[in-house]
Amino acid sequence: MADPIKLAYFMAVKEGASYLGGLLVTDPSGIPLDFRYTEPITPTRLQSILYGKSLEPHLKEEVIQKTLLKELKAAPDLFILSATELAGGWSGDPRFPALAVQKSQEQPLARPGDAFRAGPRELLLQVAEGAAPLRVIFASSVEAAAQEQAVQKLLEAGYHMDLTEPLERVAAALQSLVVKEG
Repeated sequence: MADPIKLAYFMAVKEGASYLGGLLVTDPSGIPLDFRYTEPITPTRLQSILYGKSLEPHLKEEVIQKTLLKELKAAPDLFILSATELAGGWSGDPRFPALAVQKSQEQPLARPGDAFRAGPRELLLQVAEGAAPLRVIFASSVEAAAQEQAVQKLLEAGYHMDLTEPLERVAAALQSLVVKEG
């Protein structure tokens, strides 16, 4: 029997003057298997000046992503990011597909498992009967064959869980790290 699918949900955010990131790995039911995060990183004024507009991408891609990826115990099958995060650049391991999964307002497709290709990197995927399809956007590094395999994994996991919800948990966890208590 094949190993259960592992989905990794990644997010890097700016809160105030600090940057932090989190990586939640779940099983195909959405149960957490691993959670890694960075402490808030606050660049100095001099770093902000010297890096300029490249500061945020550098921190998110080179510092936060790479730190969290190194700390993972086991490689996940898919990396799921927000569409903003995916558009901002993903420097993760190209052997593991990176994609964004969003809820859509589109009419349901005929049956679960159906997909409508909206472009070479984007498709609508019917996961649940009668629900709006999910919008799936792949990183530019994900080739067509890997996209098809990823779709099958999404369908398998989507049968048991809401594929977009764990990213909300990562956002809430990161927010809890920066909220001052007391």
